[in-house]
Amino acid sequence: MDQKEIDRTRYFELKKQLEEASRLYYKEGVSPMSDQDFDFGLKEMESLEAKYPELRGQGSLTQKVGSDLTNDFAKVAHAVPMLSIANVYSAEEMAEFVNAAEEGMASLGDDKRATTAHTWICERKIDGVSLSIVYENGCLKQAATRGDGAQGDDVTLNALTIADIPETLDAKKLKIDPSEIPQGTFEVRGEVYMEREAFERLNEQFILEGKKIFQNPRNTVSGSLKLKSVAECKTRPMRFFAYHIPQSNNKTHEENLQQLKKLGFHTNDYWTADNTEEIMKISEQIGASRDSLPFEIDGMVVKLNDLAMQRALGTTSKSPRWAIAYKFKAERAYTPLLSVEFQVGRTGAVTPVANLAPVRLAGTTVKRATLHNFDEVARLDLHFGDTVGVEKGGEIIPKITDVKKELRPEGAVPVTAPDKCPVCGEPLTHIDGEVILRCENMHCAAQVQCLFEHFVSREAMNIENLGPALIASLIATGKIKRIPDLYRLTLEDLESQERMAKKSAKNVYDAIAASKEKSLENLLHGLGIRFVGRTSARNLAKHFRTLEAIRTATVEDLQNVNDVGERIGKSVYDFFHTERYTQEIDELIALGCPTEFKGVVKTLFQGQTAVITGTLPSMEREEARKLIEENGGKVSGSVSKKTSWVLAGEAAGSKLTKANELGIPVHDEAWLLAQIAYNDAENAEKNTDNEKQTAPIAPSGTTEAVQTSLF
Repeated sequence: MDQKEIDRTRYFELKKQLEEASRLYYKEGVSPMSDQDFDFGLKEMESLEAKYPELRGQGSLTQKVGSDLTNDFAKVAHAVPMLSIANVYSAEEMAEFVNAAEEGMASLGDDKRATTAHTWICERKIDGVSLSIVYENGCLKQAATRGDGAQGDDVTLNALTIADIPETLDAKKLKIDPSEIPQGTFEVRGEVYMEREAFERLNEQFILEGKKIFQNPRNTVSGSLKLKSVAECKTRPMRFFAYHIPQSNNKTHEENLQQLKKLGFHTNDYWTADNTEEIMKISEQIGASRDSLPFEIDGMVVKLNDLAMQRALGTTSKSPRWAIAYKFKAERAYTPLLSVEFQVGRTGAVTPVANLAPVRLAGTTVKRATLHNFDEVARLDLHFGDTVGVEKGGEIIPKITDVKKELRPEGAVPVTAPDKCPVCGEPLTHIDGEVILRCENMHCAAQVQCLFEHFVSREAMNIENLGPALIASLIATGKIKRIPDLYRLTLEDLESQERMAKKSAKNVYDAIAASKEKSLENLLHGLGIRFVGRTSARNLAKHFRTLEAIRTATVEDLQNVNDVGERIGKSVYDFFHTERYTQEIDELIALGCPTEFKGVVKTLFQGQTAVITGTLPSMEREEARKLIEENGGKVSGSVSKKTSWVLAGEAAGSKLTKANELGIPVHDEAWLLAQIAYNDAENAEKNTDNEKQTAPIAPSGTTEAVQTSLF
């Protein structure tokens, strides 16, 4: 293999690793690697792209801002791109940045140079989530996440639950002159964060309720801002620091901070510096106070003070040239490994956790550290008794980074993965393509809470008012152990639970009874059969019509169902031929749970894949998705050459752009409703509801109209 092949292999290894890390960080709130490891990997990618330009594509991580966009919120276009700040880790890198900025300013004409060009503002780098807030004549109009930099998710209602974010800028309340309240559109950007104590209290509450705890305050905030329930969001004690006015009439960043403070926003402390030496002294000062702060910081942000110079220096495709983040190195300590526990999560994932000889690290005593997975154990070549390096970078449980093999005791035994679940004793499985070892027994005590939550969820049996806290209480008091137990609950059982009023108990009792009227696909989805999601459950129910037909189907029969295939078909077959599950199914049938498909088989969009984007005029996207699926179609989260058509609403964004680039038809809500109404009318007239229909031609002009109006 020549050097080019070696470099290309390394590049694609890095690309895969960093893209997965980015996805987990932005989409699932999980930090699989340190910021420093990620940044160093990114720099290595940049150097390889410089060496081989053909590797650099438009979608490269080196060219774009990480995206936290989801399909659950309307999209908001940012008036000014919301970029990320580049990171440095040493005084040398900081000097390179400052020198480059000063050279850039020196190259400008005399008429563009500013008297404060060499003044820098240093602020603590809060470990939180960026948020844009737009006011209209002093009233909060919209709040949006960073998203992909060009557009973000609209989280206005959730942002309004944060006490630090004023709903109105009231001159009387602020005791300022009314003329100081910005008129027209006024945007404020800042960081949503959670204080350490509040985070710990929240996790303690989650433990009591049997919920999954969060990894760190930043991930907690990220997940909280994307909650669909505003009521639940109110229970998350988030805070907000304002740090930026994108379109400002002030002359300096310092004036921006002063204006924000006058308008009632909380702003962070800041320091001024004239050169790299002063900047680094301030970083030492900030770093020394890190453990005494009530919130997490992971570095210091350095910004050019003069706003005219900021605009003159401009930005790259992903970062401003006038700001940099100096990231603190994670503290590391060495201590002996005493033992390893194997924890079983609520989804059956088995995670190794190291028990350590107590050691002081980042102001706390560390006794435990995560090992992430067994691939990581193998990478470390970990043995019992090893002296291991431990870092704490904002996680609840610190992580092991390395092993001092020269200190390994003679005869030390390697750490190996268990063969059986440490909770229930069932054999563990390893799925090809996954790094996780998993317990497949859904009745494992570690997974019962998760199974119940899934069963009662909206997309399954939709048992309203039966939330995680009540489920945890019912499990703790021994009222429910298996799914059929839900249907044996009495009013007295529910009323006996802590903080359960009679009316609330009756609501839950009635909701459980009402769930028996659901359709077969609801039960199939709720059973938690591995790989069976909402769509495959509905396809199975529509195809076989009865639960008994599914139970007696062969693997081949199951695999022939639309969108089921080999993996899902085998999983369904195994489920209905496993004694512990068949016994539960018999009980659920006897208790009156749904065994027949109650929907109408419609084929209007049979074989078609749609993508929904933007805000629809009269319905939520979830409603539109159900309509499409009920009419035989499939809904995907991304646009590709396989997409049949796109359903677009207001502020559709990048998916609409890609659809037009690929020449994929774009329709609006009116078109969708017209198609369904026309098809239903035709079917009613012919009285052939189950006969396959060909999708009629769209009402004239509808598609073209939406395409024009959305540009």
